[in-house]
Amino acid sequence: MNDEAAERQFDLIIVGLGAVGSAALMHAARAGMRVLGIDRFDPPHQFGSSHAETRITRLAVGEGPQYLPFVARSHQIWRQLEAETGRELLHQPGGYIITPPDRTQDERWGGFVDRTAVVAASASIPFEVRTPEQVRTHLPRIRLNGDEKLGFEPTGGVVMCERAVETQLQLARFAGASTVLNTPVQAVHPGIDGVKIHTADAEYWGQKVLVATGAWFPELAPAVDSAAVTVTRQTVFWFDVEDPEDFSADHFPFILWPGDSIADYSAVFPIVRGGRPGLKLLGEQFHETTTAETVDRTVHQHEVDDYYERLVVPRLTGVRPTISHSAVCLYTTTSDDHFLIDRHPESEHVMFASPCSGHGFKHSTGLAEALVGHLAGASTALDISAFVRG
Repeated sequence: MNDEAAERQFDLIIVGLGAVGSAALMHAARAGMRVLGIDRFDPPHQFGSSHAETRITRLAVGEGPQYLPFVARSHQIWRQLEAETGRELLHQPGGYIITPPDRTQDERWGGFVDRTAVVAASASIPFEVRTPEQVRTHLPRIRLNGDEKLGFEPTGGVVMCERAVETQLQLARFAGASTVLNTPVQAVHPGIDGVKIHTADAEYWGQKVLVATGAWFPELAPAVDSAAVTVTRQTVFWFDVEDPEDFSADHFPFILWPGDSIADYSAVFPIVRGGRPGLKLLGEQFHETTTAETVDRTVHQHEVDDYYERLVVPRLTGVRPTISHSAVCLYTTTSDDHFLIDRHPESEHVMFASPCSGHGFKHSTGLAEALVGHLAGASTALDISAFVRG
């Protein structure tokens, strides 16, 4: 074997360096593995699912108790990285979940306060069911009908998603990881002893491969897994406010605010120190699908106006109808809203991970640590079996 060929051989190759991929690269490099990360862009970037500054994080995960250990471990890791780098990655002013009092049309968020309370109680996570009067005292800028179900998690907050990806990649390189950027992977070919990764300019060989490509997941995943996910376009807005201090992450929590249908859903993010000006809000939609290549990446004025009139005016005061910034994000979602982790049908050496469905970032670095351990054949404290297909 010549020197050039040897330089392209790795213990682990990670395709996609977003939330999970950047963390996996860091964990693998720190574990002493010879690891390569490949991405079609130069992360953190604005084309996938790991941008728009912040992501909500909550330990009491109403989507299911199987998620809680990964959030808890992610919080530990981000706090460790903060201590190492001096960068703020995690803000924990708490978080509210506000739902209608009765059963809703949308099962995704129906009874979510009650489901979250059950998960919290099972793991001794602080979670308080509050009255409208308590919430209005805590959040003077909020508007309530008075019959909502209201739950508050003091340990909730937001993670700086782009900063986390950037930090994890920097620490990975410092620990010896290699990266190939602005380079799409064209094919993943498993063999008897490992896996070949093909790009337009080169071939790389890995003993193991992790594919975590987010909205590009359908391009490389097996047909059964590609068919199991849909990609949807989501809009994000930073609305101007009368007084930014009213919404500061020093004291203002996140708010998850579903309505009767998914069209009524909104999420409110606190304003973080040194972040974008304006109050970040977003909605969700799952009926119009797209692809990472064909998505409309422009947020149109009619979308701003519609969101403001329907979901800001009835719920918040002190927010103006103008925006300082907007963004389009992509969700890669499964039919049951749970993560998808699968092996290549022809090889145990390749793992595909689509840990998203609109709630992936808060689990990402803890889950990535477990995935790297699994691929390395090492025992891990976290069990990924709840998410593995087949």
